[in-house]
Amino acid sequence: MKTFIVDAMLGKLATWLRLTGHDTMYSTKIHDDEFLQIAIDTGRVLLTSDEELYHRAIDANVETMLVRGSVDEEVASVFLNYEIEPFADASISRCTKCNGTLEYISEEEKERIKSLVMDKTYDYHNEFWYCKYCKSVFFKGGQWININEYMTRIGELMEEMKT
Repeated sequence: MKTFIVDAMLGKLATWLRLTGHDTMYSTKIHDDEFLQIAIDTGRVLLTSDEELYHRAIDANVETMLVRGSVDEEVASVFLNYEIEPFADASISRCTKCNGTLEYISEEEKERIKSLVMDKTYDYHNEFWYCKYCKSVFFKGGQWININEYMTRIGELMEEMKT
């Protein structure tokens, strides 16, 4: 599975890559030189909307992709180019906030995260995913329906792009 580093202009793309389980570095505080050096040092694919950075990456022999268009077009083109299935799976998703790995918390263990979620969330849900790095807690609430609908839309756009 490819690992990525995504420039500051492509934050939503980073989120969707993380939801599909891809290790994706993203920061709004890293400058172009640092992005490029991290890609060189770690072998990450550099995804950028900056044409100058894109050409510098090619010159440095870094695998890179110039990403342009609406957010949907960005996501669909990257998924298509790197053969990423448009499917978010909580069991392999990474933390959308920090890129950390997520730990599954079952109903039997959910007391561990009680202080980190709202009472109604705790009472209503029995499965959680916990990021030990940033202490975020995720669960399959209403937003999961939106995530699945978005992935369906991306899949359809990918099909359109093939033709």
